[in-house]
Amino acid sequence: MLIVSFVCYAQEPQESPKEFPYKTWRFLYEEKCSKCHTLERVFAEHKTEDEWRVCVARMIQKSPFWITEEVGKQIIDEITGKQKDTIIFTPQKKTYADAQLLFIDRCTKCHSTTRILKEDKTREEWKETVLRMRDNAPEQFSDEDIPVLTEFLIERGLLLREDIAAQIMVEKCIVCHEDERILLERKSRKDWEKCVADMRAEVKYRLKKDWFTKDEFDLIVNLLVKTQGL
Repeated sequence: MLIVSFVCYAQEPQESPKEFPYKTWRFLYEEKCSKCHTLERVFAEHKTEDEWRVCVARMIQKSPFWITEEVGKQIIDEITGKQKDTIIFTPQKKTYADAQLLFIDRCTKCHSTTRILKEDKTREEWKETVLRMRDNAPEQFSDEDIPVLTEFLIERGLLLREDIAAQIMVEKCIVCHEDERILLERKSRKDWEKCVADMRAEVKYRLKKDWFTKDEFDLIVNLLVKTQGL
């Protein structure tokens, strides 16, 4: 008699698929506008509807692949509250004109803007920095300048760094790569540092010149990590 035995194996539980790492955006402007700026930068200044149209048109001109005319119209409708269920952003308008002119006049005569704004400092550290500059060049600063410049550097420094970094990205990165190659990427800080360092090394090898300064490198990496990091 032939006895056939069957061995039953318990099926191993299948691993659940890993969660897709990309964020699900509620509004289109969150995805489209946060690639080159943080949303804090986008909504830092109050704008009228006409001013938003001019702003979005300028962004379309910079990157028509990323923001098409149709997408631009939807972004304007979202921001101005015309689209149903849209949250209307009405930030308090901030005026930096006088302080910014003071910053340019007092600080950028001796230092580049990137050298100043690449630093992340506390309120006390910025005050100490401004006081030290006053001691080094007392003819350049009055006592009234100190609190104005300190507050300006604290409140506006982050936004100015992002402005500079976004401009550098247009001039240094998008000039060689198609928009989607950069804007659709998400990487860790380590990977962004390697990516930008590789581009810097490649251009230096091919063109025999340094395409990024160290300050520009830091600004670009920090912006990419903030807007497209994992």
